[in-house]
Amino acid sequence: MLLDNLNTLYGSAPESQYESTPYWVEDLALQRGKDHLIEFIKTLDPRDLVAIYGLRDSLHVLCDFTNDRAQLLAILSKYDTSSSTNRALVEPGYKTAPVLEHAADPFENSAALQMAGMTNEARYSQTMAALQSIAAHVANIPGRKNLVWLTANLPFSGTAIAHVLSPANIAVYPVDARGLLARQVPATSLEGTADYDDVSGASGHRDNMPGQSSVPVGIPTMQKIAEETGGQAFVNTNDITGAIRKAVEDSQVDYTLGFYIDASSLDGKFHKIKVDVDRSGLTVRYPRGYVAFEDTPPSKNENQRNLMNAAGSPIESSAIPVEIKVERVESPLPHCLSIFGSIDIRNLRFAQDGGVRKAEADVLTIEQDQTGKVIAQSGSTINLRLSDRQFAAYLKSGFPFHQYVQPKAGANSVRILVEDPSTAEIGSLIIPLSQVK
Repeated sequence: MLLDNLNTLYGSAPESQYESTPYWVEDLALQRGKDHLIEFIKTLDPRDLVAIYGLRDSLHVLCDFTNDRAQLLAILSKYDTSSSTNRALVEPGYKTAPVLEHAADPFENSAALQMAGMTNEARYSQTMAALQSIAAHVANIPGRKNLVWLTANLPFSGTAIAHVLSPANIAVYPVDARGLLARQVPATSLEGTADYDDVSGASGHRDNMPGQSSVPVGIPTMQKIAEETGGQAFVNTNDITGAIRKAVEDSQVDYTLGFYIDASSLDGKFHKIKVDVDRSGLTVRYPRGYVAFEDTPPSKNENQRNLMNAAGSPIESSAIPVEIKVERVESPLPHCLSIFGSIDIRNLRFAQDGGVRKAEADVLTIEQDQTGKVIAQSGSTINLRLSDRQFAAYLKSGFPFHQYVQPKAGANSVRILVEDPSTAEIGSLIIPLSQVK
């Protein structure tokens, strides 16, 4: 479950007497969504495991996977649903000149739309970073995962979002927390389109202000995300509790279908998938395709960017499973940590060289204070050169590593990152020092 404070807006009233009233009101949308989520949790099936995230300027883990109703309800009851994005800034209305009230003010409208474009691009980056963290967190959990996203205003590319989540087998169920948006748009109004370019400011349409869109901003994106990931979008409905229940029930029956792609078909293009079932009365939800990414190693900048994102993420990544055992010891250094680690090599990319399998793993250890600020870090590269027999053995046990860390003053936690430089995939673990004996 993702509670989205960033993309639900506040401030539906006109910013000034010269701004037209927005057509679509969404104040308190997330509060409405939270109330319905609480109603659903009260009847949660004990077999269902739920994790709850919150998105403001960054992602927050409210609760990791659990079926404990009391714990989930206690967390939700305290969650602040106030929106963090001002409607007047990201979805400006049509402005008229102060003197000639029926004449457009091209300067005001142009400046407002350009500012909306810049702000929405920043909002898009924050949203994508959050979704990438969620995808990495559940990457190693087998099977289909359903993401119920309580949101509203998404002036982004739905296809781009789907391409981030689909590889982790995440089906998205966007739920429009605004509920039923039953309003008759004035016949004399400008014809808005609510598409990505208009809201981002990229189209250059100064007479097509997002606040006067004929369609609520975000609905086309929600429908696109759901279609491409194999989920379902719930829009224009006040039965938000029922929408959440339907999204969860969709996970009760699922099948995993797989196929291999010939190396010559890795063309970097999108390829459609169609799944048919020979039985009437069934609805099949599945990703609508995949991108055949070319098998080229990531750039150094991409590796560094992924490491920075993982270092700043509030949740761990399971893209490369890592197990850690930590003990406090007094040797070889006083007051240091002895860290024994094991890397699941199934998720590393090996190259065959004769009778030897070769791979690399970069291990980065980061010390952070209670605000998340990095106060120390160290790293090393593990070169794996394994015979077939060793490879088979390490598939069962994991590949071991050992290091000592002497925490700096002010360190609150230690984060272990393991990256495969050939794929930029990362596994991470966060170790609160207060829990180390």
